[in-house]
Amino acid sequence: MCGIVGIINWYGQPVDADVLRQMSSKIRHRGPDDNKIWVKGAAGLGHQRLAIIDLTAAGAQPMVSEDGRYQIVFNGEIYNYRELREKYCRGQVFRSASDTEVLLSLLTRRGTEILQEVKGMFALALWDNTMQQLLLARDPFGKKPLYYWQNKRVFLFASEIKALIEHPLVKRAADKRALVRYLIYEYVPEPATGWQDIKQLPMGCWGEVNAQGMRIKQWWRLSFLPKKSMTEDEAAEEFDHLMMQAVKRRLVADVPVGLLLSGGIDSTAVGWYMRMIQGTELHSFSIGFIENTFNEAGYAQQAASVLGTKHNHREFGIKEFKRYLAHLSDMDIPLGDSSLLPTWAVSELASQQVKVVLDGDGSDELLGGYGVFEAAVWAERLPKLPKVLGNFASILSRQLPTSYEYFTIDFKIKSFLRGIGLERAARQQAWLGSFNSSELRSLLTDEYVVLSEEAWSQVSERAHIFSDLNWFDGMSGQIIADYMQNDILVKLDRAAMTFGLEARTPFLDVDLAEFIMRLPMEHKQGKRLLKRVMRGRIPDSIIDRRKQGFAMPLGHWLRGELYGWASDLLIKSEPGEQEIIKTEAVMKLLAEHRSGRADNRKKLWTLIALKMWQKQLVR
Repeated sequence: MCGIVGIINWYGQPVDADVLRQMSSKIRHRGPDDNKIWVKGAAGLGHQRLAIIDLTAAGAQPMVSEDGRYQIVFNGEIYNYRELREKYCRGQVFRSASDTEVLLSLLTRRGTEILQEVKGMFALALWDNTMQQLLLARDPFGKKPLYYWQNKRVFLFASEIKALIEHPLVKRAADKRALVRYLIYEYVPEPATGWQDIKQLPMGCWGEVNAQGMRIKQWWRLSFLPKKSMTEDEAAEEFDHLMMQAVKRRLVADVPVGLLLSGGIDSTAVGWYMRMIQGTELHSFSIGFIENTFNEAGYAQQAASVLGTKHNHREFGIKEFKRYLAHLSDMDIPLGDSSLLPTWAVSELASQQVKVVLDGDGSDELLGGYGVFEAAVWAERLPKLPKVLGNFASILSRQLPTSYEYFTIDFKIKSFLRGIGLERAARQQAWLGSFNSSELRSLLTDEYVVLSEEAWSQVSERAHIFSDLNWFDGMSGQIIADYMQNDILVKLDRAAMTFGLEARTPFLDVDLAEFIMRLPMEHKQGKRLLKRVMRGRIPDSIIDRRKQGFAMPLGHWLRGELYGWASDLLIKSEPGEQEIIKTEAVMKLLAEHRSGRADNRKKLWTLIALKMWQKQLVR
């Protein structure tokens, strides 16, 4: 795992090495072990190294090909690099034992077709000095980030936007349409980023760049069809085999590998397979909260005892919140997921013991673990209701008592009714997001209200590619392409890499994920297959407990100790800051939340994260 940057000047102007170094220095946290740049005329690449495989200097990047024609910078890991080296590179003398050198050889010999055989997570850039052409590529699920900026004369890329905005040509300006979409999703859907003229390469895509422009091709797609015809026994056997393979692949490292352990079925299952494969000491890590309904510490300790791990635990309260808030001020994309803060905390805890961790992300998206899947079961059974009736029911639900605990009955009912009367894609987004269309009209200043209708229409457009699937697969596909790609994996990457920690996700092994996607719904729904496979291996109390997200008791804190801070942040404007939100609308949200008339924690946090990101525009 590393950080990469690059500058290409298409019309011969030499790359300024000092600018390239400055860009690279902004992402030093991603690779604190080493840093190097390569400059040749109008092209320059930079690399911040986190040494995981081949810890010697031979594995350093940028790395040049045998003939000197190609240079590569690469962020990620190729888990099957040894197999690919044996299959395609027999007779070649390698200078290192790194996966980077194998990847370089494969790309230069076989081109982008080899990506179909690569098992791993990656964002890479390959410069062809002869053809004066750049290749960018990302892994199937977009686990590793890759952002870019371009005009007619210059092309820039980097692992994080904070590196791009160090270049003197890049302006600190907001993308207005993207910010409206952020308020719908709590993140900015790709390829937008929130920054004007800065984009991200979507998951499973490669981009070919030269002086004539950029051509993007999707080399891997989510595929739920054709369905596999197999019994549940056969499916369970194959799932078990593929899960074992996925975990084994992710234990390839020349440094210790640990486990992020929440005590839920997903991370505990990953830990069980780790235990079956390796006999060495295994460190696990968790975060807990004093507020009981948010606290998973007991389950994490139970899982650690069953797995026999050396468990490391840390409490997270107001004091820790304020400490990690400083990292939120440095986020270069707007991300309204409050669990980012405790994810920073558990990542820092883990980084004190190991350089690599495995976690359970990806299971909820593939196997229907989120509450919205349960809600959809009921929504699919209801007759098609007029939208006006759904709006009326939602208004009535506001009369229910408000609770600020974790995932309470009133929260479920109110959330469910927000989506009634909407078509599937819009309904799902109403459940997952913070603001619906009518709320946005009340919230936004006039300039942005006009953009909100366009933004909501794009919700259905983005989900159109899944419209021919059954409701479960359609929902799974939409959540993977939107929520997982732009929120869950971004959160995990940014939190872990802040502390030079590599996070790996076995459930998103491409062989395992493709198998799961093509299973019939009845094998997947409610994590049925995973529960069946793990029954008897881990305690039933872990298998059968309800899904619990990595949430903070933010509702309570925003009514108490954080109220004054949140009010000052949201209401006061910085000189030069663009007005997006009406002050009176924010004051109403704050007052409703503090008085107990409404639970506005999601809405308020979405606005807080946006406001903190906006400050970077006027620094």
